[in-house]
Amino acid sequence: MENSPQGTRYCCNETITALGCEADYWFVKRNGQPVAGLTIITDNAAASGLPIHSYYVGIMFHVEAWNCKANRRTENVLAITEAVMLQLSQHYDEIQFCLHPDISDVRGFDWFNYHTPEKGRVFISPRYTAQVMLDDNCIRKSARSSRRREEGYADTRENLHFTTDGSVEELISLWQKSLSRQSSKSSESEIIASKNFAHYVLQNKLGIIATTRDANNTAQTAGLLMFDYNQRAHLPVVGTSDTKYGGTLLYFSIMDYAAAQGYKILDFNGANSPNRAYFKHSIGGDSQLYFYVAWNKFR
Repeated sequence: MENSPQGTRYCCNETITALGCEADYWFVKRNGQPVAGLTIITDNAAASGLPIHSYYVGIMFHVEAWNCKANRRTENVLAITEAVMLQLSQHYDEIQFCLHPDISDVRGFDWFNYHTPEKGRVFISPRYTAQVMLDDNCIRKSARSSRRREEGYADTRENLHFTTDGSVEELISLWQKSLSRQSSKSSESEIIASKNFAHYVLQNKLGIIATTRDANNTAQTAGLLMFDYNQRAHLPVVGTSDTKYGGTLLYFSIMDYAAAQGYKILDFNGANSPNRAYFKHSIGGDSQLYFYVAWNKFR
């Protein structure tokens, strides 16, 4: 994972276990040398499909198979993805991947069973996330001017301040409040997995829980910031109360904090629903395409 541009802690066994899942780990080798690795989720006790809160659980190319001439990379991606589908389809009845945004060529998946569709074609769905380049001089420049004003209002109108001392209990409570406002609700198994995930991140010093607090030191917003490989950070879990400006302060402050720790990209982990996408882009996040890939032998 550390030797892949697509390597991510979301594919690590410890992360997957914390999220209530089990997985198999495969390698693709050429002439005895690994050229790709992949994670296959085999059981999910918290939800269905891929782990809750996770992104880019899929194929990871070795740096030497990826950082090469464009035509050679294309050959590698096509050959490896076709080989992956051919082999894995002999071992599993169902396969799901969330591909890293780097991987834009999905023809190797699309061509599987191309001439024998009765054996099951691969379902490929485009998805979007929002990402911010953490340049100290540009973090706020790409945001809407109204968002920059809201950051100030969080202090002057709501007396909020940013901290990095949030607890798992505060995070989960505020996350559930956010879901409730969206007429949604988490299951007990999802709550347990979310708590375990947050505890894992904190206990292994892989991130922090950031908050914005009011004058009474009560958390009004909270976000789990997870540090990843390749100078990338993620914001997989966020929760807010009824604060009007606290979310804006939280996001800007997390960007500042991650940049100060030396990270170059903050991934907001998904921008696939209207309200969430609007906010994340208005705060400065650039739209980034990625793909969800699924195959079922019986479909």
